[in-house]
Amino acid sequence: MSAELLSHNELRVVSTMMGLSKKLVYTPTGAAVNVKKFNYNPEAVAHLQRIIDSDGKGLAQAVKACHAEQVAIGNVELDACISTDKQFAALQLQQFSDYSYHPISKVAFYEGDQAQLVASILD
Repeated sequence: MSAELLSHNELRVVSTMMGLSKKLVYTPTGAAVNVKKFNYNPEAVAHLQRIIDSDGKGLAQAVKACHAEQVAIGNVELDACISTDKQFAALQLQQFSDYSYHPISKVAFYEGDQAQLVASILD
């Protein structure tokens, strides 16, 4: 997912602490972007995939119909990048097989109200 994030026009990597660390920033608002990982059972894939595939059309309905419960350890992982002001979000599903996680969805980007809607199911 990192290559897709860095190619997104609204994101920028900023050096902090005299170049000793870096953070990802959503440039329209200046908010930092945090990376979070959520684990699910395989039954959740269909619900989460509908959200990622919605491309904004029917997103509210897909989020409302999402009944994916997070688990402590699951073989499906949702990688989420969410700005601290919840005006940007990026999601990608990964599944554990052959001793590592492999992408099973595209990277979906959301901004504004759509990002807030997506972030609401991940809090």
